[in-house]
Amino acid sequence: MDSKLEKTHRRADGKPLGRRLGWLFVLIGLALAAYLLLGSRSSLPRQAELEAERSSLLARQLEARRNLLRYYELTARLETDDLFLERLVRERLGLAAPGERVYVIIDRTIDGSIAGSQAESDTGTGDPPSDVPADGRDPAEP
Repeated sequence: MDSKLEKTHRRADGKPLGRRLGWLFVLIGLALAAYLLLGSRSSLPRQAELEAERSSLLARQLEARRNLLRYYELTARLETDDLFLERLVRERLGLAAPGERVYVIIDRTIDGSIAGSQAESDTGTGDPPSDVPADGRDPAEP
């Protein structure tokens, strides 16, 4: 009953070739699955890492858009609100209108050294008046 076709599909040791090929394909499939899941650039751990980076970048983008909107609002306010602009100039730059005096309060640290600078001016230039000692001490202090 052995036909010529059956003999061509058997190995020399008499076992069918199909069963061995099946196991070979299963082994190759498992190796490919392990490579795709664990060893390649598109592996699952890498995908999770990329997703975390993506969400971090989206959060940074959202924060940048909020800052941009805040700066647009600030720019519009600076262009239209003169009192707001004057307040910012006085607070941040320490400038004064002609005839005004600017007083800067000096913090003294525990060891007695001066933590800030002192400036008083009639013109808003920041030059100390002549009655203030050069070392920054208060003349009323002993």
